[in-house]
Amino acid sequence: MVVQGVARAFTRQEMDIIRQRLKAAARRYAVTQGMRKTTVDELAVDAGISKGAFYKFYPTKEMLFFEIMEDMHAEVYGASAAVLEKNACLPASQRAAQAVLTACGKMAQTGMMDFMERDVALLLCKIPMDVQEKHFHSDEEHIKLLLQNAGLSPEGGAELAASTVRGLFLTIAHRDSIGELYPQVLELLVKGACRQLFPED
Repeated sequence: MVVQGVARAFTRQEMDIIRQRLKAAARRYAVTQGMRKTTVDELAVDAGISKGAFYKFYPTKEMLFFEIMEDMHAEVYGASAAVLEKNACLPASQRAAQAVLTACGKMAQTGMMDFMERDVALLLCKIPMDVQEKHFHSDEEHIKLLLQNAGLSPEGGAELAASTVRGLFLTIAHRDSIGELYPQVLELLVKGACRQLFPED
């Protein structure tokens, strides 16, 4: 912030507020115009800071969007983990289906899949490998961890289950092409896949 033409340091409270504003702006742009078309100037204006001040918070806009991606992952898989825990008494196929449908609903609601399909490949190319190794986990890794923590052992192994769920997630990006029956189509696909992955005794 500037007082009488002299730049001063942000307080800790101001930095927290500005960081939240930057993340809110980045999240909004991620699901609308996308990361590629979003400029640091736009992000800074939305947060009420100068372009130069932006770099006190993130070294690049990609690092900000990387943080947004990780936040989205945490929300989606956190919601799925809660469903798996809540429905521990259900048969495995039903339990898994509810978790996958919850994840799909969260992805559609947040716009995460649109962002992933449009920008994440480029985003990861611009993130230092040491940062990726420390913080980034693919959908497949998240899904395998969920299965492990929930004590679910899919027919054909965790690799097949993770790839299948990832395939189901990809339908979200094509929901408009599928049309108004997409929710029913998704439910049929998810429940059918989960019955195959977790056949009832």
